[in-house]
Amino acid sequence: AGHRTGTLAQALQARGIRAERGGIVHRLDKETSGVMIAARTNEAYKWLVKEFKSRRPKKTYLALVDGRPPTPTGRIETRIGRDEKNRQRMAVVYGDKGRKAFTEYFTVNEYPEHTLMEVSLLSGRTHQIRVHLAFLGCPVAGDRIYGRRRKTIETDRFFLHAHRLAIILPEEKTAREFIAPLPADLENLLEQLRSN
Repeated sequence: AGHRTGTLAQALQARGIRAERGGIVHRLDKETSGVMIAARTNEAYKWLVKEFKSRRPKKTYLALVDGRPPTPTGRIETRIGRDEKNRQRMAVVYGDKGRKAFTEYFTVNEYPEHTLMEVSLLSGRTHQIRVHLAFLGCPVAGDRIYGRRRKTIETDRFFLHAHRLAIILPEEKTAREFIAPLPADLENLLEQLRSN
């Protein structure tokens, strides 16, 4: 919404997709790269929306974070809601405010000032990964909203990539897995960290 050109919905429309809501059944933050699935028909749209509401699809992301998480693997369980000080941001909230959010993470590789993590969403809240990792004290590298003020990597966006999606498609019984390799800009950043 709010973008006249360059959106996935416009690309799908140009390819003749006429499903409800342009076939869009889930979303990624603007700067997040990676795998997405879209519906070609209204029947597929209804099926996929039902699947995502059930939380059965498994979404796995790669995130480069500033610093280190408190443990190499873990599970974050909080409530996420609007930040009371800045309504355009989300935040970990307490009491009965917000909605429950669950995230699991696993350390893939460590660098002197960064950690590459695999992150799995067990719920789907707005900015959930970014909020949860910032809450742990290791924000997503390059994140200008939830991250550090001083840039720690040279990039025009934050380092968050939707790496894998496992989902049951219409008229199928078992999940299919879709994988998006890291794009060149993020792979180059990792190469720089390895060489340093």
